[in-house]
Amino acid sequence: MIIKTYTVENMKEAIVRATYELGKDAIIISQQEIKIGKWYNPFKKKKLQVTFALEEKTTPKILVKEPKIEEKKYSIEELIEKNPMLKNTSDRIRSQLLGYLKLNMKDENNLSTEEIVDFMKMAFKENCFEKKLRVRKTNVFVGPTGVGKTTTIAKIAAQESLENKKKVGLITIDTYKIGAVEQLKTYAEILKLPFEVVHRPEKMKEKLEKLKDCDVLLIDTLGTSQRNKEKLNDINLYLENIKNKTNRFLVLSVSTDIETTNSIFQKYKVLDYNGLILTKFDEVTNFNNLWNIIEHNEYPVQYFCHGQNVPDDIEKATLENLIAYSEEIYEDE
Repeated sequence: MIIKTYTVENMKEAIVRATYELGKDAIIISQQEIKIGKWYNPFKKKKLQVTFALEEKTTPKILVKEPKIEEKKYSIEELIEKNPMLKNTSDRIRSQLLGYLKLNMKDENNLSTEEIVDFMKMAFKENCFEKKLRVRKTNVFVGPTGVGKTTTIAKIAAQESLENKKKVGLITIDTYKIGAVEQLKTYAEILKLPFEVVHRPEKMKEKLEKLKDCDVLLIDTLGTSQRNKEKLNDINLYLENIKNKTNRFLVLSVSTDIETTNSIFQKYKVLDYNGLILTKFDEVTNFNNLWNIIEHNEYPVQYFCHGQNVPDDIEKATLENLIAYSEEIYEDE
């Protein structure tokens, strides 16, 4: 008897998959509702787990000699084109990469993650994925509208409170956008975290004092265009009232075009950011802007994000994690 279990959104999906894989004679022997995710995650999604059984029919086996298929051999140029991380590099980087691989490739038909990492460390000795900020109590998140600042804060808050067992406090100064306060407040309620709203710059000190017993403070700011000097100055008025040392993360979407990204880097310097968090890796079809960031950004990249799921869709920003993720999404396509 063949027994197979499917984890699905609904019964219709389970039946379709079972019929396709096992045939129309498969029968349901059990079903139950389950929650998917790590045990400590309060945002776990509900799924349906359905088990099917199929009586095996014995048929005489016919031995067929399969023709020997010769493995296709690829040139280094073809291997680069097949790799999602490398195929969109600039001419300068591609030239360096070709020279490096001709001397260092161990398997002429396979480009390993280790070889890509080694090349990037060689080509960019001070690259932003090798740098990391020292952990501080107070962390501010700035960036354009729509890059996912609030969701990123929720992911970090969940990791720090649930995994690292730290007391986390949340603060927002984003009282401009409709629903912004409510969004972060909802996350705070789910995670059972203290939450404060700062309506005026001079109230920042008072709110920080309320949360002085927290191990980690995460401060959300309003999203604004890099061209809006007035709003950037408004944010600065709030930040000037934070007297203790802070990490200031510029949250940036890798789906943004290169010219706009470089403009954001330049204009947001008025907020004295000292680190980056890159988001929306799940939305990009190429890594052009990522290579631009690696080449031209001097600040450490602390995390990268690849979806809306809290707290799962966030990774420590290492070259190994980045390449592994790019290869994973490439294989899924």
